[in-house]
Amino acid sequence: MKSHSLENLRSSSYNERFIKEILSIFDCISSILLVITGLVLLYFTPFLGSLIQSIASDVGYGSAKLFYFFVADFEFFSILGVIFLLFNGLLLFLAGLGFLKDRKWSIKIHYLSWIMVLLIFPIGTLYGVFILWLTSKVNH
Repeated sequence: MKSHSLENLRSSSYNERFIKEILSIFDCISSILLVITGLVLLYFTPFLGSLIQSIASDVGYGSAKLFYFFVADFEFFSILGVIFLLFNGLLLFLAGLGFLKDRKWSIKIHYLSWIMVLLIFPIGTLYGVFILWLTSKVNH
């Protein structure tokens, strides 16, 4: 009977190690994708800003003050988005490296960064829920 429980213990640690390796791969790939997305957004910000302003001028602002505020400061909000994406990409990369080296702090950074990814609706929300569910399978 003891050997059976020992097999379950070995199997459990093997599964946990396998999940940690998968999470580290997901973290590293996701960090690269977030950084690329941030750089693409930074590159196309002037074009998108002028496009949105021309569309808004054709439609007319009316009493939509919030819409006017967003259109007028599109570059500012884009820069905030780029900073968010680059910072989150850095956090995910650090979490992925921490998982590979089996560091205790990596799980905290992992949770923080994936909670931030949940804000990127709808793909980030779906992807983030899946990753957080997969993370719940790992003993901390």
